[in-house]
Amino acid sequence: MKIIKTLLLSCVLLLAARTESRAQDWYGIATWQISFPAGDTKDFVDEVSYRGFGMEFRKALNPGSTVGILGGWNVFHQRTSELIEFENGAASGSQDRYINSFPIMLGFHRYFGERGGTRPYVGLNGGGFVLIQTLRLGTAEIEEDSWEWGLTPEAGVVVPMQYGAAFIANARYQWSPTPQTLAGTDADLTYWAIHLGFVWEQQ
Repeated sequence: MKIIKTLLLSCVLLLAARTESRAQDWYGIATWQISFPAGDTKDFVDEVSYRGFGMEFRKALNPGSTVGILGGWNVFHQRTSELIEFENGAASGSQDRYINSFPIMLGFHRYFGERGGTRPYVGLNGGGFVLIQTLRLGTAEIEEDSWEWGLTPEAGVVVPMQYGAAFIANARYQWSPTPQTLAGTDADLTYWAIHLGFVWEQQ
């Protein structure tokens, strides 16, 4: 239910942006995402995630820049028997560790090159993450969900195709300094993500 509620919230935000798009300077983006845990995130889940997707809407401010809104879902999972330490003890044994990360952000992007051609770009997104951490150990399960503020710089390229569509590829560094682990210790949420997808022009 928590995941469903989060997805509904993301859809509402994205559809709100879509409802306002009546001119040709609005663009929709759908991507498949591959994510690589880093830093404190890697200490909890050390497996590459191929389960991720994202939706965005961007509005052109001028031929060289856009502002927009994005939502996404990245799922990390690892099965391990490593020792996990808590404030009042430790536990070992077969475990399933999950991180569900739902970024919801506003972004600004700056493009290079001529309009209608291949355009590299850089951007910065700011907002937060709905973060759900889960640990399953035997028949026991610990789960914690929270809202965490964060930033996401990115760099990418847009390659035009036919009929007003384009291919997009980018890399993002997802970062939030505010989370706590299930053990109650401070830990940044950090991971790299590669996004591959398509852009379409709103009519």
